[in-house]
Amino acid sequence: MSEAPDPKAPDEPTSVTDTDSSVSGDSVEAPDASEPDEPTLIVHPREGTPDPVDTEEGLKDAASRLAKSEMPVAVDVERASGFRYSDRAYLVQIRREDVGTFLIDADALPQLDILNEALSNAVWILHAADQDIPSLRGANLFPPEVFDTEVAAQLLGYERIGLAAVCEEVLGVTLDKEHQASDWSVRPLPHAWLRYAALDVELLTALYQKLGKQLYDAGRWEWAQQEFEHIRHMQPKPEDPNRWRTIPGAGKIRGRRQLAILEELWKVRERIAEEKDLAPTRLIRNRTLVSLAFKPPRNKRSLLNIQEMRRPRTRAYTDEWVAAIRRGKSRADADLPPLKRPYMPGELPKPSGWKMSHPDEFKRLQVVRKVVSKRADDLGIDPARVLEPRVQRRLAWDDPALSGADLAKYLTRHGARQWQIEQVLQGLDEALH
Repeated sequence: MSEAPDPKAPDEPTSVTDTDSSVSGDSVEAPDASEPDEPTLIVHPREGTPDPVDTEEGLKDAASRLAKSEMPVAVDVERASGFRYSDRAYLVQIRREDVGTFLIDADALPQLDILNEALSNAVWILHAADQDIPSLRGANLFPPEVFDTEVAAQLLGYERIGLAAVCEEVLGVTLDKEHQASDWSVRPLPHAWLRYAALDVELLTALYQKLGKQLYDAGRWEWAQQEFEHIRHMQPKPEDPNRWRTIPGAGKIRGRRQLAILEELWKVRERIAEEKDLAPTRLIRNRTLVSLAFKPPRNKRSLLNIQEMRRPRTRAYTDEWVAAIRRGKSRADADLPPLKRPYMPGELPKPSGWKMSHPDEFKRLQVVRKVVSKRADDLGIDPARVLEPRVQRRLAWDDPALSGADLAKYLTRHGARQWQIEQVLQGLDEALH
């Protein structure tokens, strides 16, 4: 595990107002009482907006230049969630303060493993790393060490943990997040989007320096390291065969035959969306899918009487929608899905139903939550960061007849980190036994 960073950033970011395209020469410092309450809006990267790297030759040059530095590596990923089926990276931003910023076009260059060696000698700084690391893995990028500025802010008790909010609190500057939800699969990328992307890694090194110092001073540096390693090694959740039941409105369906139609329609939509790399709701909206299951059209003509089904992108698959409805209608009764969603192995019922169906487990959950919440209040941080809710639920459900070191091993086995166990073990032991 790494040591805490030096409290002064080697090259802290400079601020630019929204009316001035020139770069200020003043370093960004954490605000004090003499500074204005209004944070400075950063709108221009210090070295200007770089062109995207979209050729193998350009990627090799970027790797060569990045390899010459030993500075921390600021990293961000832009996806096309809501537009594309996958959550793969479409743009990867990388910055080292003494080299500059690189915008890697991960659509033109989907495999970026050439960068691993160049970036293997320092910590990678990300914000909300648990969201970005899966996309980085998809591009064959694997951080050797992580510093997550969002998690650091949580461990320090910050109430707002978005990147712009943390920058305001720590550095006295802010970022415009206008293009956060844009379709990053668009090519060519507009210049304003590239500027936004470059700014997303502009302040990460300064945040790392400031937040690292605060964690160390608060005695929470080791906690952060354990959290970062947990995130770095997180594995994807197993595929849920009943994911189709999570469609908003599906819970209102009370007929097994209707559920079968919904399942068939959902599977067809997923298959087409994956083949076309298109967000499923851009083929058919969820509420339309549920409506088709509630009142299935009798034939193709009835289906096309629905306005949404006449959209060119949707109409192109009319025969497949009709076939899915027919399959649902003709399923044997024994093959119809149950009204209630079956649980996956090891999965617990939703806590909202425990009070009536599992009163003993419900009472234990209240005890566990009370212990965790009290300790979280003492520390000034979110209870979910002190002990994950899934671990709290598992402990209340299993009611292990364990105490002391054995209870600590149980918590470890279910994913609790050592620092979390140290904070709650005694309280849980006493409250549960």
